Amino acid sequence: MWINIQIGLELPRDDTGKPVSCVNWGASLMKKVEADAKATCTLQCGLTKEELNRVGPFSSAKKLWEKLIELHEETFDTKEGETASQLQSRIQDLLNGHHRIGQKVEN
Repeated sequence: MWINIQIGLELPRDDTGKPVSCVNWGASLMKKVEADAKATCTLQCGLTKEELNRVGPFSSAKKLWEKLIELHEETFDTKEGETASQLQSRIQDLLNGHHRIGQKVEN
């Protein structure tokens, strides 16, 4: 699934630029579409209701992932020299602290 999120999925188009009907898709493309749908569902399952509302419509798992990155880059700033995993760890520490004291974390 991660490869699908990184590479993305472009559906074939006919000579006029319209998407080709799914009736005309081959087995290989059907597997790719299934994998993209699974990746999309996996990403969606990890989102809160507020995050789902913020990402809006999207056409692939890759586009959803890119929108999530954009939204979260606006929300949290890294400290100088801090890696993404260090930022994630810092955010998780904050959330765990709120959870321990029984404070509900809103959007």
